[in-house]
Amino acid sequence: MSLWVLAGFVLGILGSELFNSLILGWVCFGLGLFLLLLKRGQKIALFVLFLGAGMLLTFFRLERLYLPDYGSENSYIVRSTRLVQEGDDYFAWQGKVLEPKNLAGAVVLIYSDQYRPGVYSLVGPLYPPVQYRNPGQGWHYKRRLYAGEIGVLNRPQIRSFQELPLSLIEKARSSYRNNIAANIANADSAALALALTTGDRSLLQGELKSSVYMTGVGHVMAMSGLHVGILLGLSLTLMRRLGLSRVFSGLAGFACIIIFVIFAGPSPSLVRAVLMSAWGIAALIWGREKQGMQALQWTGFFMLLYNPLWLFDYAFVFSFAATFVCLATRGRLDKLLAFLPELIRRTGSITIIIQLVALPLTICLFGSSSLWSPLANIVIIPLMPVLTGFSLLAGLIPGALGIIISLPAMYLLGGVAEFLSLLNQFPLPIEFGGLALTLTAVISGGLLLHLSGLAVRKTAYLTVAGLLVTVLIYTFMAYGVTTVWFLDVGQGDSILIRSRGQWVLVDCGDYFAGEKAVLPTLRFLGVDKLKALILTHPHADHVGGMEPVLANIPVEQVLSSFMSESVAATVITQEAKVLADLEVFSHNLNVSNLNDASLLVSLGGNKLLLTGDIEEEGERLYWHRIVPHQVLKVPHHGSNTSSSPEFLVKVQPQAAVISCGLGNRFGLPGKVTLENLAQVRSQVYRTDLSGFVRIDFWPWGTFSIITFLGR
Repeated sequence: MSLWVLAGFVLGILGSELFNSLILGWVCFGLGLFLLLLKRGQKIALFVLFLGAGMLLTFFRLERLYLPDYGSENSYIVRSTRLVQEGDDYFAWQGKVLEPKNLAGAVVLIYSDQYRPGVYSLVGPLYPPVQYRNPGQGWHYKRRLYAGEIGVLNRPQIRSFQELPLSLIEKARSSYRNNIAANIANADSAALALALTTGDRSLLQGELKSSVYMTGVGHVMAMSGLHVGILLGLSLTLMRRLGLSRVFSGLAGFACIIIFVIFAGPSPSLVRAVLMSAWGIAALIWGREKQGMQALQWTGFFMLLYNPLWLFDYAFVFSFAATFVCLATRGRLDKLLAFLPELIRRTGSITIIIQLVALPLTICLFGSSSLWSPLANIVIIPLMPVLTGFSLLAGLIPGALGIIISLPAMYLLGGVAEFLSLLNQFPLPIEFGGLALTLTAVISGGLLLHLSGLAVRKTAYLTVAGLLVTVLIYTFMAYGVTTVWFLDVGQGDSILIRSRGQWVLVDCGDYFAGEKAVLPTLRFLGVDKLKALILTHPHADHVGGMEPVLANIPVEQVLSSFMSESVAATVITQEAKVLADLEVFSHNLNVSNLNDASLLVSLGGNKLLLTGDIEEEGERLYWHRIVPHQVLKVPHHGSNTSSSPEFLVKVQPQAAVISCGLGNRFGLPGKVTLENLAQVRSQVYRTDLSGFVRIDFWPWGTFSIITFLGR
C-alpha cells in the first residue's frame, strides 16, 4: 500500500485527538476527494483524503467514550472478567459494568478483600484510571480510558454477590492456571510459566515481579508476535513431521493461533501478530514470500480503520515499532557481531536495535530503563521456544504425568528467576527526563528514518536540525518563560517552579504522594537539582513527601516556617529572596493554628501568590504583604475558613488554582469559597477535576494555563 495513505491516516488520528474538530476533518476529506477528481498529485490527494478520514473516524470514537462521575459514591453492578493480581491481603480484578446503564460495557479495576468469579453489587467512589494525573502520566491515562477502562474502585462495599457458571473459555483458563500451579512446585517458576504463555501476571509477586520489570524483560510476557511465532513454528513443525501438505499445515497452524487468541484474550499487539501471520501463511501457500513490510503496513491500516484509538495503546506502538525494526534492519548489525554464535548474534543484533529505538519511549512511559536489558533479552529470548513449550505442557496436562513433564519448566524457569534477581540486585538504571529525554527521542527518530531507507547524509541533516530546534525551544522555555506546575498529589499541596533555568519546589504532598507523584514528575521533567525546597508549614499533606524527594534529588537549601529534627532547614523569620523574582515571607508570630503560620511565596512581584494553608487570621497577619497578583494559589485547599472576600478583592486574581483531592472527606473546596472567587471573576482551576495545572508566564506579560485534562 502507499505510505502516503498510512501516514495521512495516522496524522489524521493524532490531529483529531489534538484539535477534536469535526469541521476540519470534513474539510480535509472533501479537499482530498476534490484533488482525486482532478487526477493531479495522486499521492498528495490520498494523503489529504486519509488525513480527513482519520480525523473523522477518531472524532466519532472520542464522542462515544464513557463519561464517569469520579469521586462521588455510586452503586455499580459488575461482572468479573479476570484476576489481575493476587496479593497477601488483597485481590485486584477487572470487571465489566452492567449498571448504571450509561457505563454499561466499561471496564473497572477493583481492589477487594475477596474474589470469586460472578456478579457483584458494589458501592463506592470511582477514581480515575491513574492515581496521580501529572506530567508523564498522559499516555497511561489515555491508553486505559480509550480502551474502555474507566477507573478504579478501591475496596468498595460489597452489597451482594451472585456466583455464575463459568463459560467454556473461563473453565479452560481456570483449569490451565490450576494445572500450572499444581504441576510446578516452585512458586516463581509457576508465575513465570503462566505469564509467559497467557500474559496472566497475577501470580507474580515481590522480588520476582520487580526483577521482571527492572531488567527490561517484561515485554516477553505481553502476548505478541514472539508468542504467535513460537506457537506457529511449533505447529508447522509438528504438521510437516506428520507428512501433511504445506497448505494443510499452514491452515492448521493458523487455526491453532486463533484458538490461542480466544484463550489468551485479544490485545492490539496480539491481533497485529495474528493478522501478519495470516498474511505470511497466505504468502507461503501461494509462494509469494518476503512480503513482510507490505503486511505490516496493511495490518496497521486495517487495525486503525477498525479502531483509531489503538494508536494510543503503547503495546500497539511497541509491537509495530519492533516489527518494523526487525524487517528494516535485515541483519545489518549482524556483521558487527560476527564473532558471536549465529543464534546469539541474530537475537543480539535485533535486541540492541530495538532497545535503541524504544529507549526514549520506555523511559518516558515507565520512568527508567536498565543497562541490563539487552543482556537479559539476549539470554531469555533464545530460550523462549523451550520455556514456552514446556510451560504449555505444564498447563495442559494434569496429574502425575503433568508433574513429571513440568520438571524441565520448573528448573529452567527457576534459573531464569534467579538470573533476573541477580541482575536486579545491581539494577544499573537509566533515568533521565526533560531535555535529555527529548534529545534521545530525536536521535531515536533519526535512527528509525535511516532504518526506513533514508540515506545516511539526509538522516544526519534531519537529526542535527531536530536537535538544534529542540535545544532552541527548550532554552527559550527554560530561561525566557517562567513556568509553574501545580501537581496532583491528592489532598495536599506541591508546586514546582522553573524560573531562569532554576527549579524550586514548594511543599511536596504526603509521603506516598512524594514517592509516587512528586518524585516521578521531577524525573520526567528533568529536574536534576533543586535551588530550594520551601516547606510552608508542618502538616503531613505539605511536608510528608520531603523524605523521598531529599533522598533522590540534590537540594541547595531547605526553607521552612518551623524547626525540624529530620532535615537541616533555614527558618524564615521575615523574608528571603530565593531567586531574583521569587520571595518568601513570614510574619514570625506565634499562632495557635499552624495553618496560619504558613509562609507566603510571591513570584515575579505580581505573577503568582502561594499561600499555604492560611485561614482568615493568617490573611490579616499578612495584610501588608498582600498586593494584586495574576494567579492565586487558593489557601487551605479551598476551605470556607479561608479566601475571605476582602482578601480576594485585595489580591484581584485573574485565575485561581485549588489543590485538593478527588472526593476528599473534608468536602473541599467549600461552596462559600467558590462563590467568593466568582464574585471577583476569577477563573478557577482544580487539581481534583483537572489533574495538574500548568501556568506559563510569558516575557510579554501575559500568561496561559493548560491542565492534564485540558480544562
